Amino acid sequence: MVNHQNQTEDKIFSFMKHAPTGMAEIEPTGAIIYLNPPGETVLRSLLSSHSVHSNNLFDQLYALSPEMTAKIREFTAEAGNTLARRPQTFVLPPGTEKQLHLTVNKISPGSIMVYFGDQGECYPNNKTIQQEILEKAIVQGKYEIAMNVLHDIGNAVVGLSSFISRTKRALELDNSEQLKNLVGFFETQRAAMSTALGEAKADAIVQIISGIAQTQKTNQDDIAKSVAEQQNIINHIQEILNMQRQYISGAETIEKKPTPLNSIINDCMSMLSASLTKRNIAVTQDVQAGLPLINGDRTQLMQVILNILKNSIEAIDMYAIDKSISISTSLHAGVLILTIRDNGKGFDEKTARHLFTRGFTTKSTGTGIGLDHCRAILEKHGGSIDITSNGIDTGAQTIIKFKI
Repeated sequence: MVNHQNQTEDKIFSFMKHAPTGMAEIEPTGAIIYLNPPGETVLRSLLSSHSVHSNNLFDQLYALSPEMTAKIREFTAEAGNTLARRPQTFVLPPGTEKQLHLTVNKISPGSIMVYFGDQGECYPNNKTIQQEILEKAIVQGKYEIAMNVLHDIGNAVVGLSSFISRTKRALELDNSEQLKNLVGFFETQRAAMSTALGEAKADAIVQIISGIAQTQKTNQDDIAKSVAEQQNIINHIQEILNMQRQYISGAETIEKKPTPLNSIINDCMSMLSASLTKRNIAVTQDVQAGLPLINGDRTQLMQVILNILKNSIEAIDMYAIDKSISISTSLHAGVLILTIRDNGKGFDEKTARHLFTRGFTTKSTGTGIGLDHCRAILEKHGGSIDITSNGIDTGAQTIIKFKI
């Protein structure tokens, strides 16, 4: 019987010694009967920072957490669970933290078992999870703000569209035909007018009325053309807004259709014409006619080219003497190539390595998602994008390729 008890005690001792977590057997006074190696390691790092040298576990724990020590001492039952996996964070100089999970069981009136695991690896992970949750909440907040902004822009675009529609209807009330009829009437009455007013005055009246009619017709045609272009731009903006709403909500779709690259470039230039004029930037185009069609989503491809052109515009110094952007297309070995060059600020090798890194930006108000999003769109279309520069103040070149 005694031998069996000794074997049991040996097994318990061996288990405590090789246990992966810290274990200590103490007396009700706190005196340590046995402390296994993991327990020694954990307590040593804690106690050395608090200058505690006592061999009494209560003294050691009291220096770290008086409240927890009092709870163990106040347990007066002969046996039972005192603490169950209680998380305890200890602040260590110089302000770092260590977290333990403590379990305390009173085995008998003369023996208390204390189990404490070092959560050093788990605790940072918990913080990482909390940080990820916080970041997700921030992203969600940004998405909600973005949706609200898109909603407001959409409302403004709808309002602008209604005004343009009213202008279009007003243009349909064309009175240039009446002026043309009036000119015809004066032409038939030229002889009578010459007799009454003189030939010179009669000719002058006919010429003035004819000039007014021609000017009216030209103005009507110009305004009608401008209204049509503005309506097309608004339609594209609405398409982009719709695509952005789908992108933000996670329901992004691609509607691929045969699309002419030339038309996309022209529409982009129309949308940016005001910015180019305001900054006095000269744009040269060498866009070939009759290029193969791209099988792609027109709205998304417009977004890519708009983004690249905007980057070029913003890269050019407002006060520079020579401000230029060139756009050219070519076809080589079944690959349609679009090249956009500017003489803006350019960039160095360090910036070049991070251009397509999501979140990286050189702009004070940039988000760092534009180029990454452009690359994603082009990859979905089987295309590619490459941006290069010879260094600061040497401009930049963007090459977009589509496999035909």
